[in-house]
Amino acid sequence: MTGEAFALLAEYGMFPELYFSSRDVDNISEDFLGFLKQQIDSYNFRPSLHAPFMEQDIGSVNDGLQQRTYRRLQNTLDMAARLGSQRIVIHPGYGDMPDDGEFMQWLKRAGGLLRSLCQKACELGLQIAFENIYDSNPERLYLLLDAAESECAGICFDTGHYNLFSPLPMQSWFGRLGKNILVCHIHDNDRSGDQHLAIGDGSLDYNPLIEWYKQLDTDKKPVMTLEALNRADVITSVTRIKEWNL
Repeated sequence: MTGEAFALLAEYGMFPELYFSSRDVDNISEDFLGFLKQQIDSYNFRPSLHAPFMEQDIGSVNDGLQQRTYRRLQNTLDMAARLGSQRIVIHPGYGDMPDDGEFMQWLKRAGGLLRSLCQKACELGLQIAFENIYDSNPERLYLLLDAAESECAGICFDTGHYNLFSPLPMQSWFGRLGKNILVCHIHDNDRSGDQHLAIGDGSLDYNPLIEWYKQLDTDKKPVMTLEALNRADVITSVTRIKEWNL
């Protein structure tokens, strides 16, 4: 499956974003890492990595969970560097907590470990992109970046999560976080769930994203990561993206 998927990406001039689960990170073998690196090099890919997100919380009140999260993220950074990645996408882990005071306590617990991770990323020549999940507005991610205190930290703006959870105009997100957005996850849904539909098969209006992206200098443009779930939706989405003339 990896070979078939890589061949499809190469056919359309795209690179992979590789996802590793917690179990993957804990149990990955040297042989598989070597095989994956060989595959990546054979296609001349510059991949991104997506860190584990299930059972992960770097600001948890549970010390065991917090330390397991930190260790896995450190290991994922090492894997990213070995595979020639330039960036790694991370779900922050604060979930859908409704209370701002609770979030600030989470951020206080997470702050030191976030700075340590970002320092390691800089040393490895990597960027970390923290992804919006349940966020109704960009403020918590803005505060997270402030706490991380690192030029190697930025944002992954996920359009599907935005469509599900944020009532704000997309321009509000770009106004607050735009200069820090390193990656955009692009996919669609009808707001009933995180369906990862082909672009245009859901309810999301992509025009604000297109307008924002086009006005950016070339070296400031984020990586666009297509998160379709099957070959047909990949092809449909790529066809529609080409119509944007990005």
